[in-house]
Amino acid sequence: MPLWNENAVAVERRSGESVIIGEGTLAALVAGLQTLRVSALNGVRVFMPDRHVPPFTFEGQGLVELLKDARRPDAHPTKLLAPVVM
Repeated sequence: MPLWNENAVAVERRSGESVIIGEGTLAALVAGLQTLRVSALNGVRVFMPDRHVPPFTFEGQGLVELLKDARRPDAHPTKLLAPVVM
């Protein structure tokens, strides 16, 4: 369970730049990202800046699988900066 308690940051590519859309524990960040449509996750990357062992980053299908992981503990969702809807 320690993975879920680690600090995580969600970044989205907007107009060629990386924009932080949320941060908090991995569990809270994933709970916040679950409120988005899967298509809105394109270009979103979640990374753990303080982590010293893999995995360090989740994106694409890895991020989708993380969102579906039933082992995630209950957490208050991180409020996200409004993502760009494509």
